[in-house]
Amino acid sequence: MQLIHRVQAEKSPYRETIIPGIPAARAVKPGHEKVRIAVAAFPNGHPRSRSSAQDIDTLLAKQAAGANLGITQLFFHADHFLSFVQRAREAGVLFPILPGIMPVTSPARLRRIIELSGEQMPADLSIRLEIEPTKEGQREIGIQHAVDLASQVIAGGAPGLHLYAFNQHETVLEVLDGCGLLGAPTPVRAHTGLPAAV
Repeated sequence: MQLIHRVQAEKSPYRETIIPGIPAARAVKPGHEKVRIAVAAFPNGHPRSRSSAQDIDTLLAKQAAGANLGITQLFFHADHFLSFVQRAREAGVLFPILPGIMPVTSPARLRRIIELSGEQMPADLSIRLEIEPTKEGQREIGIQHAVDLASQVIAGGAPGLHLYAFNQHETVLEVLDGCGLLGAPTPVRAHTGLPAAV
């Protein structure tokens, strides 16, 4: 992270842009764009962490090394994210922390996510997915759960969303639409993709 910031500081102190209609001309803009260095954050603890305090200390160390954005791994209850952010702020973490949310659209996908992440099985979501007999119904349950979770963390002060798509962009769009974030001007930003686990 420190290397990224050092390289950025050594870059030219201005940017050139093409002027439309005048191919040989360039406009000079002072300053260059600030690089965002995102790091992983773990609301419910890293699988190898000994305590929640260690997770916060690790986030502070990442901040000291130059990180300026956190993206959480998956969680299933809004209070897990909100209490984690509160503890991080109290400890001195200053950068924005985006909640990582994934629409879980089948019991098999939920089991696989739990296996990979080490998270606790969210009993309420698991039961609803298991008893729903149709794939369409399971999909609706997963999307609604993600909409509710996203709405709660936004209401709790989250600066934006990081939505895990896993090649299912339609579900992500439905979550954004369900939260009222598509097509309407809003200060909340949505981000999709996979964070680097630094």
